[in-house]
Amino acid sequence: WVVYNGYADASKVPPGWRGWLCHNVDVAPSEEKYQPKAWQKPHIENQTGTANAYRPAGSQLSWGQRPAATGDYVSWTPGE
Repeated sequence: WVVYNGYADASKVPPGWRGWLCHNVDVAPSEEKYQPKAWQKPHIENQTGTANAYRPAGSQLSWGQRPAATGDYVSWTPGE
């Protein structure tokens, strides 16, 4: 078995290592000069449950108040 040092979260695995762990590549990043593509953002682990988590406008967890309804839609009523 494995005893993890700290919290075990799969999102902590950087893309280069994920490819090796999933058998998408044969060579581990430590055995080659892995360079992320220019379009790749720096790796950030899952932020759920932290102050950095995404909270869209209107979410109960976001700061501020929910935007007022604009009335630009018609709700569905059964039988109409």
